[in-house]
Amino acid sequence: MVSCSRVQYFEPVDDDPCSEEAFFSLVDLQHLAAELREPQLRLWRQVVPDACLPANFAGLFRALASSSAFKELWLATGSGNGHMRGPFLLPRLAFVEGLLTLQDVADGLSTATQAGEGIPAALGLLRPDEPEEKINSELPPVLSLAELQELLNFGTVFVNGASKHWRSLAAVCRDVGAALGFPANVNIYATAPGRDVSTPVHTDHHDVLVLQTQGCKRWRVFRPPQRLADVHPCHRGKGQDTLESHELDTPIVDVVLRPGECLFVPCGFPHATSTFLGSCGTSERSSSSPAQEPSSTASVHLTLGISAADCGLTYGTLRGQLLLELGLESLGDEELDDDAFWALYSPLRFGCLAPEDESEEAAIQRLARDLERLVLEVDLAGQEPIDEEAVEELHEAAFLVATRWHRIWADMLEIHDRGYMEIITAPRGGPTVALGLVGTSSFHSRQRRCRSDWLGSEEDMPDCDAEEAAAAADPNIALATRSVGNFCDFIRAHLPEAEHAWTRPVTAGTASAVAADAKLRFVAID
Repeated sequence: MVSCSRVQYFEPVDDDPCSEEAFFSLVDLQHLAAELREPQLRLWRQVVPDACLPANFAGLFRALASSSAFKELWLATGSGNGHMRGPFLLPRLAFVEGLLTLQDVADGLSTATQAGEGIPAALGLLRPDEPEEKINSELPPVLSLAELQELLNFGTVFVNGASKHWRSLAAVCRDVGAALGFPANVNIYATAPGRDVSTPVHTDHHDVLVLQTQGCKRWRVFRPPQRLADVHPCHRGKGQDTLESHELDTPIVDVVLRPGECLFVPCGFPHATSTFLGSCGTSERSSSSPAQEPSSTASVHLTLGISAADCGLTYGTLRGQLLLELGLESLGDEELDDDAFWALYSPLRFGCLAPEDESEEAAIQRLARDLERLVLEVDLAGQEPIDEEAVEELHEAAFLVATRWHRIWADMLEIHDRGYMEIITAPRGGPTVALGLVGTSSFHSRQRRCRSDWLGSEEDMPDCDAEEAAAAADPNIALATRSVGNFCDFIRAHLPEAEHAWTRPVTAGTASAVAADAKLRFVAID
């Protein structure tokens, strides 16, 4: 049975703090594929050596940026046993644990609501009889921790684009941009304990670093399955698609993440989560933090998305741009083998992936050469040798595309950095959340409600037109959108099997929220 136990922060347990024994003693790991063990241990030695633990997120991302093991696991192409591309774990780090708690989420949502700047949040509902079927529904205003806890009776609450609202998360994304050289964003996910399926198995279109900040959650990560003709491999398990169990091999990672621990999942790797952990208590190797009963601790994790593929910063995007400049047709995905296909999703060698101290001119020239070679090897392979004039045309077009996208990349980084700085320095309206940004920030505008702040995939985005039309046609739906109580009553009436009550911890925050009858609290922070 999987357990969720408390352990101390990273400390050696034998003479070699980076030995395999030390590693496995510090994470609740059920399984790690054999081919991932060596790069995982090498990354461990490079990023979290005992003598020099990162003190904060800036230090962590600088250590990752300098790690050859990180770059191999992030960049290496392919999906089979012989390839290095894959997930990795980081041990418990003090600055990750408690970065954002369920109380912080409730405070942020309620404070923004009071200020008239509601933060779009949604509930992922699962039918127990059809656990692979997920229904995402936009939430009504959340006014207290008690209301947020009540919503967790029905599924996972998530906030996409949370780094556009919480100052602490904006700061993390700025650290990513400065160290790795790629834009980033953070989503929040909160799930009650005891959920056998928190999120059905699916894939994502971006690389993510999962930060477990409160409670525990089990993660299983699989190798990319065989590609299908009618669905993109980075959109599996979303919309109308279901990833069937027979398509998946055994997990290459099976781990229970505890507070402060991290998991990296590359784009296209299927993963599923659960908070049904079996027995969960303290271990002999407990930390100074008090253990909490598993039945009363909700899981809160952040997905830190490193935006390469979803921002077009991949060789596949630029290959398409180059072929467009040349007026050539590209090969279809079905004509590419797995190695060639996944190589196109490799991030551009910008930021921490570029040679150290490389000039802008040298970076553009290098990228142009890479693009020429890519098109020659993938799209023009097996054809008649091209003449001198065509070679020159290819060379000029590649330089044009490389120059254009180097500028786009630099502009993206600047826009994200400026936007996140605006959030960090925004008026202080609550304990964690930034206010006064609607209509003024680089990231905020009063565009269509619930679409304007959506950073997830098209498949996960609520259909606002459909929701508004349904509300207009059914007064019960309109009533459900006004308060959390009405919303929960509506679900109980129409989908009673979705409710899974859990024993909530009685804390000062909870007692205050109940006693004040969901009145908002305002706490200024430094």
